Amino acid sequence: MNKEYLIVSALVLLVLASVLDSIAGPVSLVVGRNPFEFLSPGSLSIFPLTAVAIGVRALGLLIFVLTAVSSIERNYPLKAVGLLALGVLALLYAVQQLATGARATPITYTLSIAYAGAALAPAVVFYLMRSAVGGVGSKVSGAPEEKEGESKERIEKIKELSKDEKESS
Repeated sequence: MNKEYLIVSALVLLVLASVLDSIAGPVSLVVGRNPFEFLSPGSLSIFPLTAVAIGVRALGLLIFVLTAVSSIERNYPLKAVGLLALGVLALLYAVQQLATGARATPITYTLSIAYAGAALAPAVVFYLMRSAVGGVGSKVSGAPEEKEGESKERIEKIKELSKDEKESS
């Protein structure tokens, strides 16, 4: 799937979450210091439409972040560390917002950020596994590793050889 479609779908999910929030109307959520307390059956049965809006917004944020990270080519350890840092920061932000009662973002957005951050964990594991397997794969295949710049030298040599062949013909 093209990245443009993923970005558009993430934006559509974020707009849909806002529409669902407006349909649900203003709610006064009371969540403790842990953002996952909202996922209790009691809260979900009282605020089902708000819970769907939070989930849709979290999915939109997750798709947007993963699409942005997928634009980094083959650097799987960097992707894993970046996603881990982003996920931890999202959870820490949510915990601090809930614990202090500060409202830099509405509580529904805070919960969505926390859930999207937690949902990054499988991607972190995937990229860690991919980086481990990628290193082993090149060792097992027996292909020699090229140092930076050697490929350019090899290409220049091939061009020179083909030029010499054309001149001798």
